[in-house]
Amino acid sequence: MNQRKLVFSILGLIVVTVFYYVISGYIETTEQITKSKQKVNAQLTEIEANGFSISDRGIQKENEHFVIRLDDPQKASVFLTQKGIQVQLEEAEELKGLQLGIDLTYINDTIALELYPVVLPTNLKTVLMQEKDQNILVHIEEMLKRKVFLMHVEIDHSATTFIGYIKDISETIAGEKEVKMTLQGFHFSATMKEEKIIKLTQTINTMHLYISDMIDRSVSDLQKNYVFTGPTAYDYSTDYSIEKIKIDEMPDGKLLANNIAFHSTSSVKNGLAVENLHAEIENIDVFFEKEKFGMQSLLLTMNINNLDVDTFEKLQKVDSNNTKTFDALVEKLLLNNIHIEVPMLSVDKITLQGKEINGFSLHSKMDIDKSLDFYRYSINPKYALGKINAKIELSLSKELLTVLKEDPKAMLMYMMYRPKRVEDKRIYNLDLKDGLLNINGKDLKINGKTIKF
Repeated sequence: MNQRKLVFSILGLIVVTVFYYVISGYIETTEQITKSKQKVNAQLTEIEANGFSISDRGIQKENEHFVIRLDDPQKASVFLTQKGIQVQLEEAEELKGLQLGIDLTYINDTIALELYPVVLPTNLKTVLMQEKDQNILVHIEEMLKRKVFLMHVEIDHSATTFIGYIKDISETIAGEKEVKMTLQGFHFSATMKEEKIIKLTQTINTMHLYISDMIDRSVSDLQKNYVFTGPTAYDYSTDYSIEKIKIDEMPDGKLLANNIAFHSTSSVKNGLAVENLHAEIENIDVFFEKEKFGMQSLLLTMNINNLDVDTFEKLQKVDSNNTKTFDALVEKLLLNNIHIEVPMLSVDKITLQGKEINGFSLHSKMDIDKSLDFYRYSINPKYALGKINAKIELSLSKELLTVLKEDPKAMLMYMMYRPKRVEDKRIYNLDLKDGLLNINGKDLKINGKTIKF
């Protein structure tokens, strides 16, 4: 059972769906309220044609109530994406059957909405019913009745901006295993144009999920800004930061990360997207049993060119089990000679085998040839190496190379392909072209024979 989906997926869908019940028109007179209600009718009709159904609708002079249910994940994911919110088909499928109650009130120059789940997604409820400990399902159903997962939104009279929050959550479910769920300080605001979000800001103080002896996950001080910069969903700029992440799933392992910052942009020209990513993480620590692997001052910059937007969108929606369609779309995606560049991937310090040592840096460029046959790749992944041209410069600290050489295979490679020495750095230049891999001027050979992929 994944309790995280209960809290965060439901809350995520609430955040998404609220954006499509926005009403325009200055609310002061009965006539204006009537016009606004007509607009609501039009919007609900559109929603019903795109994967949702509406029920239990009650209309009063200054209030409305209705329930919306997600019935067709494929239609819903396409519809929401067109409205400016990226919802993957798999995410929508997980929430099929979810029902949200919506209370709408006209207040002076604003419209207030409250949204809350009244029925769990079908798959999630099925999983919960199969659990031996039925206290969890009983408690969650009781939480739905108390409207624990409630969002409040206030929309200005022109329907161009709105602000809102998700009510703080602090719940403990006692049973065979103790479950704790916490959400504090979830606030958001947005700017809209023609019923489409063009700017979104979100902040979360604390998000925590705990299941005794199984899961302990938390995120603190998350801030996100998302701005649409063009006509498509792939014309955007986004920034977000997280002060701390903790993922503890013993005995499998534990991860701690501090001060994470991401900035990414994307723009589309002639149907092809250019994506740029910049990420910085102050430190990451991963624990497995008694071993600790740590990285300090991680930096990543990445650029992707020639990504066919139309094909990429279709690929996101196709069932991965439909291998024929999936493979055909991947091959089409590659027709534009995708170019991937990593100007910088570096780690300042690494903790390994109980020691803190200097890290590494990497620069790379890669082009994927459009003649790559994805069917052959699925049978023999090594085949793809013959269709990729890449240049990689890897710079290792002397200390890191010394640790790596303790592995017999790495030591053998070191003896065959000596690195260049530049001060305290050990540098490898790798060139993959036409299926041949060259390492510091020497072709890769096995048993004296040059290898061609």
